[in-house]
Amino acid sequence: MTTFSVQWDNGKKIVSVDNATDLESVLDRIEKERGPDGLHFVVDITNGELMRRLPVGLHMTVGHPKRNKVIWMGPGDGIGYEPELEPWHGETIEFDYGHLPTEEPPEYLRVGREKAREAAREFVRTNKRPTCLLWDKP
Repeated sequence: MTTFSVQWDNGKKIVSVDNATDLESVLDRIEKERGPDGLHFVVDITNGELMRRLPVGLHMTVGHPKRNKVIWMGPGDGIGYEPELEPWHGETIEFDYGHLPTEEPPEYLRVGREKAREAAREFVRTNKRPTCLLWDKP
């Protein structure tokens, strides 16, 4: 069984999970927390494997009610998206990335709140790049 690491708040908070049920509890916690500027966190969910000396997993945001990002870090890197969602052209959306308010490019913000969570659960269940999203090259 693979144990996954979930990190947020500039790496200050790290929780290990073994299954999608445990992950769901951690994601609920992350959604309720905010960085110093009140922003949603950038989260890394990794499986302990390395590719090109970088962890394999998801680099994503959790909980924003309008748009989130999901980036796959592993073979076939990619930016996840829902085909029915166009790149974001609304007001600026920033996330807490290392306690710095960070604006994401519009083409990265093509995942809704529920689909981002679904991708995270799928990764923990399968230990593979989620199939619930389509993937573009970065």
